[in-house]
Amino acid sequence: MKLRDTQFGFDLVLDNPFRIFRYLREVAIESVGEENIIDLSRGDPGYGFSPSVGGREFYSFLLMIDAMLNRPGEHFVTNNRDSHEILWKKIEERANTVYRKDTAERLLGMLRTFLNKVEKIAAMQGLSWDRRKILFEMFKYSAVSGGQYHDPQGEILTRLIVSNHHNETFGLGITHRDLVCIRGVSDGIGTLFKLLCSDEVGFLQKGDAVLITSPVYAPYNTIMKNRGLEVYSVSVNPTTGKVNGSLSEMLANAPKNVKAICIIDPNNPTGFLFEENFLKEIAEFAKKRDALIIADEVYGDFFPGKKKNMMTYAPKRTITMLGRSKIERSTGLRFAEYIVSQEADAYISREILKGRLNGNPDLKSLLIAGKAPGGINGEFQHTTFVAGPSQFLGISHILFGESDRKDYVERVQKNMEEFYEGIGLPYLGNFYYATFDLLNVTLSRACHDSPESLFLGLAKKGVVLIPANLFFSDSERALGDYRTFARASLANLNMEQVQRGAFLIKEILAFLK
Repeated sequence: MKLRDTQFGFDLVLDNPFRIFRYLREVAIESVGEENIIDLSRGDPGYGFSPSVGGREFYSFLLMIDAMLNRPGEHFVTNNRDSHEILWKKIEERANTVYRKDTAERLLGMLRTFLNKVEKIAAMQGLSWDRRKILFEMFKYSAVSGGQYHDPQGEILTRLIVSNHHNETFGLGITHRDLVCIRGVSDGIGTLFKLLCSDEVGFLQKGDAVLITSPVYAPYNTIMKNRGLEVYSVSVNPTTGKVNGSLSEMLANAPKNVKAICIIDPNNPTGFLFEENFLKEIAEFAKKRDALIIADEVYGDFFPGKKKNMMTYAPKRTITMLGRSKIERSTGLRFAEYIVSQEADAYISREILKGRLNGNPDLKSLLIAGKAPGGINGEFQHTTFVAGPSQFLGISHILFGESDRKDYVERVQKNMEEFYEGIGLPYLGNFYYATFDLLNVTLSRACHDSPESLFLGLAKKGVVLIPANLFFSDSERALGDYRTFARASLANLNMEQVQRGAFLIKEILAFLK
């Protein structure tokens, strides 16, 4: 279905790129068949890589146990008073009845590992949970199966495991108390701006400025525009990840009314990790302006060497968002989290929002109230909106998906290298995404056709890219033409598809020019 009544069916300046790529995908499917398309447009990896096998097997085992402990007329929370030893024996007997002996032993071993790990994490975070208590938290009211509304902040058990994962990755020193579960990072972004721009909170008002990098994940630009906020962009070279010019000068020239800073690190759409000096300068600028920092770090797990993040340098003014979706190949889980340290909760509540919390005692309570559908007044405060199955399957992936994550990262790394070699551009260490000018692929700036024709021409041959024009800020697009820039996602293809896609891009663009 066309988006615009033009010869191309869309307009790179007026149409949302996430609608354009769906149209291009339809063109590609009609032209070559769905089984033959090379789809480089999608940022969700579930189309090319499956979630961890170990995580899914363990979660299926939990469902089996849940079906044993919770059934009509018999509920674990009220009817099962067995000691841990007796309860464990029942689980063993059931496992050996349902599974082959070797499979039962393996799954029971995973459950022991799970209980040992959670018991240690709980102790480190000030909770005296024995194994009986852990099993109780998992199977009370069929929590694993989604049999109840879940803790509005997220189940304590899931927050224990997620916070520990982030501590092991970044050394943040957080606990389960510092997390608020959200339905994916995109939902978290929308909730934050719904809160900050609301009449009740009124932190960001029309005309206020938000500092953000350009290019950036396009919905951020749309959010700013729709809410009447001014964007002050730090220009980043999309093909190198480096700031165009002096960051210090850009920050010195920032308008006085910058009240918030949005940083996506690693960056979408460039795929580059920001250097530590960049984060330090942003943190120092935020301190001088007493600005709030919103850190979107959903791709952080793809850089094993990334040991420091925005919270490292600006702990008391940063709200961080992380999630399972990309690294676990599980975008459909809709399971992510805000991280707000106790220090940040107190400082942002008191000094940045200045107590404008809409009747809530602190920032975390405001986030819990505001993340529900509707307004920010907490009309729905009895559920977390992250389904129980999503929470427990997500933590199963965290604990038992390490080998799958490692294999996935290695395969995407090879995809990145092969793709850049195939299209004839230098590879400079970005990951997951590649943002580049289509006109550079054949080392020619001569293009007499409309930029739309490049994307449509590729789609008709089966190659789908997402146009990157609207990932750039208005101020950057006023100075340059980015309509021929594309973002490619290398997270969904096998090596043969990557090689064929790169070959077709180079061949087709040469023909179109």
